[in-house]
Amino acid sequence: MMKMLKLKVVQPPYFAGEEPDEKIAGFLMEELEKTEENSLVLLPEYSNAGGISDAGAELRALPRAKLMLERASSVAKEKRAWVAVNVLEEREGKIKNSTYLFDKTGDAVFVYDKIHLPPSEVALGVERGDGVCVCEAGGIRFGFLTCYDVYFNEQIEHLAMNKPDIILLPGYQRGESSDILRAQTKLIAFRCNCFVAKASYSMASEEKGGCSMIVSPEGKILCDMGAKVGSACAEVEPKHKYMRPAGFGGGLIRNDDFIN
Repeated sequence: MMKMLKLKVVQPPYFAGEEPDEKIAGFLMEELEKTEENSLVLLPEYSNAGGISDAGAELRALPRAKLMLERASSVAKEKRAWVAVNVLEEREGKIKNSTYLFDKTGDAVFVYDKIHLPPSEVALGVERGDGVCVCEAGGIRFGFLTCYDVYFNEQIEHLAMNKPDIILLPGYQRGESSDILRAQTKLIAFRCNCFVAKASYSMASEEKGGCSMIVSPEGKILCDMGAKVGSACAEVEPKHKYMRPAGFGGGLIRNDDFIN
């Protein structure tokens, strides 16, 4: 049996004052320093450019991505942990919405580029990803979704077909209702028969935004931050799957295979 893994999601406050991106990045870097050995920590979308929506300000925040990624790599190596960080960055002359997964040696084992871009990112010049959203590292199959991706069922079905163990979901979704956020995350975990770790921003409201959480393959919410600020953890066995009867009176079968 694979060792238990502590999943951790970090939820910063959505600062609306002066230089919110700097404050949010600082908060996230402080939380990153608390990473424990043999854990996986996930930061939310736009870790380097959170709290701003002005195109000019977002472009000025691009250089901060490199600094945050370098520190994330160092923390992963120092703490012998997995670290997943989403940044808005310039890479190879193109603007990307990128989620980096660093392994316990500090190496970036995978970079997922967001596939489904909202109008604001299209206007900013962000280039969509090529569709690759699954990787295997350290004996774990990782799947990736970023924020707006969760509204597109074809990507969820693609992930289910590729049988991930853990889906990493950095999000923003500032205006979405809390009920919908919980329903989306539970359904993704249930359909893909895997753990889902979602990290987002607290909007200081129990009705909208926030809801950074970890959900089991059964669709059970293991931890849910609601509007709280900070981090939350759940210890999981990455290979655990939800087994169910293959129809009334039938033998046990993987939930995703039952649906297929």
